[in-house]
Amino acid sequence: MWSAKVFLILACILHSHSVLSIWTCTEDTECSLPQGSVCEAGMCVCPAGNQLVLGGTACAAAAPYLTSTCRDDLQCSNLLTSFQCRREEDETEGQCDCQPGFHYFVGRCWKSADYGEVCERSEECLGALRDPYNMACDEGRCTCAEGYYERQRGECRKAGYAVGDGCILDEDCKFTNGACNPSTFTCVNSASPTTFTPTIKMKTNATSSSGSLSRSHGNACSASSPCPEPFLCSAFGACVCARGYYPNTAGTQCLAELGSPSTEAQCTGFMAVVQDGVCGCPANVYFDENMRDCVKATRRITDSCVTDPMCHTFGAASICGPPDEDNWYIRSCECVPEQAVWDSERNMCRLFAGIGESCQVNSDCLAGTQEITCELNELGQGVCTCPVDTVNIDGLCLTSGLSLGEACQMTQECTETEHTVCEEGRCSCSAGYEERDDMCLPTIGSPCLEDAECVVNNTVCLNAGGTSTCQCSAAFLEYGETCWPRLSHHTQSCNVSLQCTEYLGSGSNCTNATCQCFEDHHFRDDRCWPKTGLFEPCSRSSECYLGELTDRVQCRNSLCQCSFYFPYSEAHHTCAGPDGMVSIPGGSGSSVAVSSIFTIVAALLYVLLH
Repeated sequence: MWSAKVFLILACILHSHSVLSIWTCTEDTECSLPQGSVCEAGMCVCPAGNQLVLGGTACAAAAPYLTSTCRDDLQCSNLLTSFQCRREEDETEGQCDCQPGFHYFVGRCWKSADYGEVCERSEECLGALRDPYNMACDEGRCTCAEGYYERQRGECRKAGYAVGDGCILDEDCKFTNGACNPSTFTCVNSASPTTFTPTIKMKTNATSSSGSLSRSHGNACSASSPCPEPFLCSAFGACVCARGYYPNTAGTQCLAELGSPSTEAQCTGFMAVVQDGVCGCPANVYFDENMRDCVKATRRITDSCVTDPMCHTFGAASICGPPDEDNWYIRSCECVPEQAVWDSERNMCRLFAGIGESCQVNSDCLAGTQEITCELNELGQGVCTCPVDTVNIDGLCLTSGLSLGEACQMTQECTETEHTVCEEGRCSCSAGYEERDDMCLPTIGSPCLEDAECVVNNTVCLNAGGTSTCQCSAAFLEYGETCWPRLSHHTQSCNVSLQCTEYLGSGSNCTNATCQCFEDHHFRDDRCWPKTGLFEPCSRSSECYLGELTDRVQCRNSLCQCSFYFPYSEAHHTCAGPDGMVSIPGGSGSSVAVSSIFTIVAALLYVLLH
């Protein structure tokens, strides 16, 4: 018993030694895996500031910030939740970002919820107008935050209630004679000549002073060798900035992302300003996706632009249009024609109004392809209203009683002809039905009442399980919405392979209008069977195959063997004839008796042994 225990202990020691030998080393050159690892304290490990990626096969620099270069999703884990390494399909490297449906704010990814959508926290509320402060979560729904006004459906803008408040448009200044000074982007009293000097200064470029400080970001660190402030020692042994901050180019300071507490020196992004101790963007200037810079706002629809967010001064339905070939290929803002119309009085792309919503003129209203009118209600307010002879169904003005082939918007309109749906703007037969004589009649598998309803040739109305459907008649097979005749002999011509497989089995197909067996099958007993050679397992004699001599083999004891009338020839691995003769491959019809072969072999052995 003790010897068995000793053997077990020795086996464990040997096994542990073999495992450790994979990771142990004496110098860096011995560390081939993980790729990029170094030898430290006799072990192959990733260098300081690096982490394992690609399933533990390589080392790569940790990517602690939004937009950090990455190769693996795991590198972006500092974004806490719903992160990814976003890269093009043909690229091996990308940038850390949030997954689709999420947005980044103050060091982590949040699930995005637009105006009116369900939310749990205000950080989740973010729409097309990228301002993480313009909406708040109120009673489980995203709505305009305090101090913001709803300019139009779901578009919340910062309101200026006094002279000196920030603005972009005159409409932002919500007091008597309020107007926006285009030079200072602050609200002024248009009736007063007094000028106002803003207390907030917008930066036009990102600058930071590193002074005489030495680089600290990325340097190795440990519990015994901490990082200088404000850097922190990461789990991968390198100095990094805290969440919500990022290093300057020199690696000597940590700068504030938009939304993070900040000093003037830390808030260096494009046009970024410090308000109430937090780095952010001026009123109604939107946030760049990198959460470091602000997006330059345009004030006129004709202003030049580079990206869509620059045009969001005019609403979410405004975009940066294509280059103008006649104007030095300069791009300018424009409204999305399918969503909005330009309102010069309010200086915005006014969203089309739906049925029952307020309007000023007919062109404000949109509900499908119908011409909707703007009618005054009892209070004298304009309301988008359906025309006469139409009804409001799910926000669309629809007619009813449309027949097959008539123009439509929704299926609810196609009621005159049975079994119709609205497809591509026309009432058409629904799936399982075919147009015949201005009617939609059932095809194979569709419900029916009598044979005459079934439009496919050779179909009848059959009742199965209490339901009557159009099916192929008994002498036909269904394939591809067509009924094909069943074959009564394998020599009959075919149209589809189903005709062959139904008669000859699954090892056949239709080739050149003729049923043929697959190459690994053979024809026997009116079926196609898998070719099963001598002494191979079988379940019936039809499976056994021996080329032109197939009629000499049969299935006995679950093996293909020569029948009793055709003895097995070991010399030729075939079944001999009743007289013991076999055909010699490649011969010209000559044969030799099996007994003679054995005699010759015996004679040769005798000569060799004596």
